[in-house]
Amino acid sequence: MNKFISIMILVLLVVIVSCTQKNNYMGYDQDVVIVSDTISNALTFERSFTDTIGIYSSNSVMLVGNFNGVKTRSLMRFGTLPDTTWLDSTSFESCEILFERKSHLETDINIHAYKLLIDWSVGSTTWDSIGTDDYEDFTTPVEFVTDADSFYIPFDSTIVKDWIINDTLNYGMLLDAPDAVDNFVEFYTFNSNDNGPKLKIVAIGAETGKKDTLLIGTTRDAFIGFDENMQKNYDPGKMIIANLPPSRLILKVHVDSIYTQLGISLDRLKQYSINLAELQIDSLMVENSYVDNDYISIIPYYVSDTQTDECTYISTTPTSYFRKNDSLSSITITPLLEGMIRGDLSNPYIALVSTQENKDYSFVELFENSTPALRIIYTKPVLE
Repeated sequence: MNKFISIMILVLLVVIVSCTQKNNYMGYDQDVVIVSDTISNALTFERSFTDTIGIYSSNSVMLVGNFNGVKTRSLMRFGTLPDTTWLDSTSFESCEILFERKSHLETDINIHAYKLLIDWSVGSTTWDSIGTDDYEDFTTPVEFVTDADSFYIPFDSTIVKDWIINDTLNYGMLLDAPDAVDNFVEFYTFNSNDNGPKLKIVAIGAETGKKDTLLIGTTRDAFIGFDENMQKNYDPGKMIIANLPPSRLILKVHVDSIYTQLGISLDRLKQYSINLAELQIDSLMVENSYVDNDYISIIPYYVSDTQTDECTYISTTPTSYFRKNDSLSSITITPLLEGMIRGDLSNPYIALVSTQENKDYSFVELFENSTPALRIIYTKPVLE
């Protein structure tokens, strides 16, 4: 019995030892080798191009001003006013409009408010759809200065009464800054946690004599923009990513530079697994920038047609960030670089696109001759 147990223990030990041995039949070291390298001159900025200004869905801000070659105006409408029955039973003591300012650039600016004469919708209104004949001064012109983060402006009660009586002709108002030069103001909209414009009405009941205060928010607000750059396009040497006008930065990937600097062939590079590939933008490469919320979120797109600048999203490409206070910003391009190395993506061009185009004035402009570094982390083949 003891002999049988000894034999079983011996067999078990042999099995354990066998399972812990490396199957190195070919004589290769099978330890996984992960390498990190920084490649220079593998990426070059080529040019920027602009797209048509559109509407950023559910925007929390509306702009008025002129900055970075784009003029902006805002539209707003108070649509949930009391009915004529309420109006007949009260007398107005005062009317004001409350604005909450998110930010402004340089100096306070003068705003001129106009009465809109046509209907409009947030999703489809553009600069061209609101012509000079589509708005006019109120009977009492409305002008004010944006000199605080939260402020009321007096508003003629006869305008509000007219909106109540002729509710089908209540198209709201247009805000313009005709004298703005390289400055603007951002107001919150009704999409910003109740910080949007408010119409404050103080009325006295005809029979009760009691004071009644109404605070009515906008039911529509948006901004429209005119892109002066579309008339002349960017200079060939201008390298910019911007929300207004929507501007994409195209860069070229030099795959030959990658495998040459690694000291291998293209066929060998195709055998490597690219764990991470990112372009690095040093703060010294930045010529100018304005970042509204501390960062610009960016997704690299594959330029599938270089003639039309058609951009295609490649699945699993993550969002990266340019942060205004970082000394180095990294943008991940792993799926695109892998596709270009293996030949699945035939064009060697990538477009850097902001995920918040049309939202605000945020942009980053890089020096013309600046060259981002390429950092790659890759796994060499096991049998190497």
